[in-house]
Amino acid sequence: MEREILLKKIDSFNDELINMRRHIHSHPELSGLENQTAILISGYLKNIGWRVTEAIGRTGVVADFGPKDKGFIGLRVDMDALPIYENTNLSFSSKIDGVMHACGHDLHTCIGLGVAKIIKDLKLQFGTRIIFQPAEEIASGAKWMIDDGATKDLKQILGVHVFPELSVGTIGIKEGSLTAAAGELSVEIIGKSGHGARPHEGVDAIWAASKVISGIQEAITRKLDPLDPVVITFGKINGGNAYNILAEKVNLTGTIRCTNLQLFRDIGDWLEFNICSIANSCGAEAKVKFREIVPPVNNNFEVNKVLRDSSIGILGHQNVIELQKPSLGAEDFAEFLNEVPGAMFRLGVSGEKGCAPLHSSEFNPDERAINIGIKVITETIVKLNN
Repeated sequence: MEREILLKKIDSFNDELINMRRHIHSHPELSGLENQTAILISGYLKNIGWRVTEAIGRTGVVADFGPKDKGFIGLRVDMDALPIYENTNLSFSSKIDGVMHACGHDLHTCIGLGVAKIIKDLKLQFGTRIIFQPAEEIASGAKWMIDDGATKDLKQILGVHVFPELSVGTIGIKEGSLTAAAGELSVEIIGKSGHGARPHEGVDAIWAASKVISGIQEAITRKLDPLDPVVITFGKINGGNAYNILAEKVNLTGTIRCTNLQLFRDIGDWLEFNICSIANSCGAEAKVKFREIVPPVNNNFEVNKVLRDSSIGILGHQNVIELQKPSLGAEDFAEFLNEVPGAMFRLGVSGEKGCAPLHSSEFNPDERAINIGIKVITETIVKLNN
């Protein structure tokens, strides 16, 4: 099928996919609970002739089309929403209190459905597999699906994520590291209780915790290479029993983001040493636990090159933006890249009035991006087949 005919055909079902997106947006489901979304996806794909396997990675859906014997070119899209109260005043706002598609996964899902709708009319050398993944927001769904065989016989894989910093009609691509590795940090500060009027008789765990919070930020700037960015954010603190009693224990929980994979592998030991040293200087003890959640998304050079060339062919040079810096956000698409070479790109969703950030209660992406995403991905799959 010639490119112009293909693009017009994609345009022809634009309204259908926007209506589908609005339905999904109105009925969001949290990570691991995407049952109705999965049923909707499966029914749609079966009706247009795809081979569909459900309950892959718990609530995930895997759909194959085309020849089986030469392997598959894959596309991964995610389905889950966030525990956020929507504040957009859209006619199709979330009908589920406290749950919202605030990260664009409703758009991603419909891009996957649109690619499926057009791919079935193409005669390609390799099969195409679309992976509809649950639980991206808790960085678990990719592992679940891989454990259930979602990457079997995959040759390459593509990923897409909406990006409010880019205008609709543009995309962002990047060689190498696109996102950061992410980890979870848990710290227990142990002091000694005592009367608030006589703090010298005890060890104030709250004082020690405050020193840890500020001291670890200072240590990053003085002890680590500033050319390898590291972000440590403590998002939760809990401790103390009364206003006039020295706290005996304080628990801190936070996240670590890092683009240098070797530094990320070593950061747990570094954190334990420095946090314990700071706590000890206050007379307290510290127990430190570090858990790796997800590695960085590291785009494959060859797949990224095909993605770039395809995007330029569809959108023109001026609308394909070479991203200069990786994001310190995390993305469990990285787990697929540990199994299969591939690349993820950023899809512009900012309209005439701009777009609120990801994970905002006011997030309202421009729906025209669905059409752009389908065209770029379809062209890339075609080129990967050549």
